[in-house]
Amino acid sequence: MSQTNTCSRCQARWTAADVCHCNGCHHTFSSLTAFEAHRRANTCRTPHETGLVLLGRTYPCYGRPTKTTAPWLNPAGNNTPGAA
Repeated sequence: MSQTNTCSRCQARWTAADVCHCNGCHHTFSSLTAFEAHRRANTCRTPHETGLVLLGRTYPCYGRPTKTTAPWLNPAGNNTPGAA
């Protein structure tokens, strides 16, 4: 059973243990690498500025785009994460 984590300031919720949530901009990131990509000179950059995309999880979570997705996760079959 996975633990649900919650930010007390924005009420965001996530379950993965390796997910990072930013206390500055309150975006949630899929990994420390994605989190660090959005921080430059102690300033938050938007996920779009850093090339991060929503990963299609049950909660908003940004990470690096993947080149392909499993066909059962992408019924349109166009290999664009999150497309339907």
